[in-house]
Amino acid sequence: MAQQEQLVNKVDRDPKLNGDEKETTITMCGQDKHFTIFSAKPTVIKSLLKHDHFELIRARVISKTETQRVTDRKELYETSGDIVGIKGKMPVGVLTVKSKPRANNNQSSIVNSETIDSSVFE
Repeated sequence: MAQQEQLVNKVDRDPKLNGDEKETTITMCGQDKHFTIFSAKPTVIKSLLKHDHFELIRARVISKTETQRVTDRKELYETSGDIVGIKGKMPVGVLTVKSKPRANNNQSSIVNSETIDSSVFE
């Protein structure tokens, strides 16, 4: 848990993007058992990094001198700079579209980190 907080503390806004350009996308096809999710929105990035079922594909990390694409979560811990974008995959079983709206309309609330029984993904 402390390691997750270490990554969450590295998340920041991308200074090259304005508010409307900080998108979040979810993609899945046909018989896929996983969906991909990309976000450049700091609150969503933080929630994804904390989620037990989030598997990193790549992260965009910027520092004062360079921009890097990091594809390994362990390497992400060791890379200096701010995490400003992230792409990963998750089991389709964690995705839900509810029949009633949440109590708030905040994008940061789309990622819920409550514990899920992993056996449902087998």
